[in-house]
Amino acid sequence: MKTITLYLAVSGTTYFDQLDRFQGWSGTPLTSAGLKASQALGRQLATVKFETAFASDASRAEQTGRAIIAAQASPLKLQQKTALRAPFYGGFEGFERAAVWSGFATKLGYPTIAAFEADQTPTEIQNLIHDHDVDSLAESGNEFWQRYQTGLAEVAAATPDHGRALVIVDPVILRKLRFEITGQPATEQQLAPCTVTIVDKTGDKLTLR
Repeated sequence: MKTITLYLAVSGTTYFDQLDRFQGWSGTPLTSAGLKASQALGRQLATVKFETAFASDASRAEQTGRAIIAAQASPLKLQQKTALRAPFYGGFEGFERAAVWSGFATKLGYPTIAAFEADQTPTEIQNLIHDHDVDSLAESGNEFWQRYQTGLAEVAAATPDHGRALVIVDPVILRKLRFEITGQPATEQQLAPCTVTIVDKTGDKLTLR
């Protein structure tokens, strides 16, 4: 069975990140600091030979991916896949995250936003957004995960056995992936912009290094 290694690089900081806004299928470009951090990450990963590189079609993912592969010794094409997009937040796209979380926390009887977030799995969070989207556009947790797994299967199919694939991810994607692997919530440090998580993928099994 084929085994590949995924280098999951969190995209650089965007203006929506600075404004604490939901950015699933929408968003803004990298800030100047976000671009510089992506370029610095590329230099740190320059000694890692990637056989393939992937990102979603979001501008933040493309900018981050191109900044990283620019430091590779050999030319490498960035393959963009819609299946690798972050969850779709529907009518919540662009909304202030803290205000939405505060509303959910109050409605569900949590004393603080932190208490609310600590008690929700990534799937439960996405289901809340899906269930409360007045536009009925947001993906459910299962809809997102099934789509993203299709994207990972495309990555695996295009990467040779024992090869290394660079995959640009949003923090929310990495949070879900880490939870699926470990059953534990990720820390903010583990999800920080321009950090890298290395995961081995054998068939459908993911193993965190």
